[in-house]
This record gives sequence, structure tokens and C-alpha cells, in this order.
Amino acid sequence: MSQTLSELFIEKKGESLDINGKKIVMSHRIEVSKEQVLTIEFMDSEATCRQGIELSVDKRKGQVEINGELLTAPVLWGDTAPKTVAVKCFPKKATGQINIWNVWYYTGQDRIDAWIGNAGMHVEQINDKTHILHCSNGIGDFDLNDLSVKVTLSID
Repeated sequence: MSQTLSELFIEKKGESLDINGKKIVMSHRIEVSKEQVLTIEFMDSEATCRQGIELSVDKRKGQVEINGELLTAPVLWGDTAPKTVAVKCFPKKATGQINIWNVWYYTGQDRIDAWIGNAGMHVEQINDKTHILHCSNGIGDFDLNDLSVKVTLSID
């Protein structure tokens, strides 16, 4: 791949890409209703940098509740968050959209990044409520083994 994913996403105005037969997206959006719970499970990480995911409801106009705390755009780090995290969604209206994307931390540079370089994800649908996000961070080559996270939406 001569161009980075971020360059390809810019050309396609953020639309999904087909890389080696897999649909690659910048982030994963899920329709949620008020107080619906999303379970996030960190599965695997093969990258050499610190990695996590960031969450946002209704483009940061809504909130999520984690451990009783209301948050606008929390980052859950794979090395410090519990293996499984319950996230209660509070969209602005009765229903809304939660957006999830991968982030990483540059060791020694005190910097967090997302959506640059070769950052992207393939969403594997297990069933209607469960997806596995196979993430490539933006550092180095495109590698969907950098971080894997299972996301399960509770039934209303």
C-alpha cells in the first residue's frame, strides 16, 4: 500500500475502504437507546504502543456512564481498563448513536492520536448485537492485529 489509510480516507471523504477484501472504516457507529448498555471487552493487543478506544454519543452531545460517572468522550485503555467494561448510553433524544474508534499513546511523547497514518478498523459481525473491532493503529504498517475489542449491545 503506497498511501496511508488516512490519505485514502481523505480521498474517499471518510467512506469505507476495501483493503485485501476487508471493509475498513475509521470508526464504528451503533444505534443506541437511552440507558442501553454496551459491554466492551478487550481481547488482544499485539502492538508495541499503548492502545485503547474512545467513545462518543451523538457527536459528543450525549454522554456515557461508566462506573457511575457521566462522561462525554472517555478513552478506555487496554492496559488499565478492566477486561470488560459496561457502558450505559445517554443519547440526547430517545435514540442516538455511539461512535467508537481506536486511539494510541506515543510512549515518551505524551501524545494521544487517532485517525492518522494507518489507523482504521475492520468490524466483524458476530450477530445482531455483537461485533469485534479489529484495529490498526496509525503507527507503521497497516495491521488489524494491533488491537481487538468485542462490543456487545444489550437487548432493550
